[in-house]
Amino acid sequence: MHSIRKTVILIILALCVSTLSLQAVEPSVELISPRDAALGGRHAALTDTFSSLLNNPAGFYTAPEQLSIAEITIGLKGPMFSVADAIIGGELSDLSELINGIYAGLDLLGPLSFGYVGEGLGFGIYNQGNLRMWSNNSLTANVKAWDDIVLTGGYAYRMPFSGDVQALDAGVLLKGGFRGTIDGGISVVDIMDLDASTLLDEPFAFTSFIGLDLGLRYSINDTWVFGLVGRDVYTPTLTNEYANFDDFINGVTPVAQDQYDVMQFQLDLGMMFRPKADLSLYSISDIKILLDYTDLLDFWIYPELSSNPVLHIGFGTEVTVMEILDIRVGFSQGLLSAGLGLDLSYFTMNAAMFGTERSTEPGIAPVYNLQLGLEFRK
Repeated sequence: MHSIRKTVILIILALCVSTLSLQAVEPSVELISPRDAALGGRHAALTDTFSSLLNNPAGFYTAPEQLSIAEITIGLKGPMFSVADAIIGGELSDLSELINGIYAGLDLLGPLSFGYVGEGLGFGIYNQGNLRMWSNNSLTANVKAWDDIVLTGGYAYRMPFSGDVQALDAGVLLKGGFRGTIDGGISVVDIMDLDASTLLDEPFAFTSFIGLDLGLRYSINDTWVFGLVGRDVYTPTLTNEYANFDDFINGVTPVAQDQYDVMQFQLDLGMMFRPKADLSLYSISDIKILLDYTDLLDFWIYPELSSNPVLHIGFGTEVTVMEILDIRVGFSQGLLSAGLGLDLSYFTMNAAMFGTERSTEPGIAPVYNLQLGLEFRK
């Protein structure tokens, strides 16, 4: 036990020291997941499927073997259905009234979601597109769109002093990729005309990045599991900005070249309780109870980005019925979440409804979210 505590303390200190001098401006890569969303966000101790590949690289050691062939997951933020109805209906006055004070978004993961996890190894390649629209008036809206292509690969190792009852696993995940971002504005008339070229004329930024995550996973009889993960321990980025997307495609000299930044370091701590009671009489095959505190050191490393501690708490429980149906409820960022999962062996469907908080205090600017995902695994 003394060796385990010493190892954990040394890794925490290494993570802290490596990030004290960094000032992040580039948002981190976070792939959407209906399962995690329904369970109150990402959980450092939950690493049992390919979908949780980025939760904690230490989980590669115990994760069951699984091959991901493809995935389509769509996420909606805010009143996206109302915006679509107003555009289809062609009522300019309705749309003008709707976008006043609006915050809405669309995320799409896939179809590129290929990879493998098992036998201590994990790798994957993904693509995800994102769109955000927000406005403080009825005439124009700010629009930001970005697309990530991410390649990840990692390895987990069981510490030699681990035993049959208690085990400590450590893992590392390397990741790299590219991000293209369009950040500009659009008028109500442009929205009604659905003129994509309007956005393509806005400033475009191309970012490349490479970095790593480090993780620990400590288990007791696989009933109690504790996870610690440092996300983006060191992930430098290189950005070139162009006047528009066409300039990037045509190789025109950037208006701002070779801007070096880093992605925000985040230290997450979590636990999972998995009772071993036989509940087959009630057709229940598994229960997971999860509790996490995310971004432990934001008040110290990034005080200007820190938020209320309540927004860092994530709680969730997953009940598996007849080995195919997952019922999920959770709590994250001071808001409730719920969802379902249907596992049909090679095909899995997940859905989640949840809230997120845009401000640094609970209940100030909540946003309604919906996610639906189709996963093809083998």
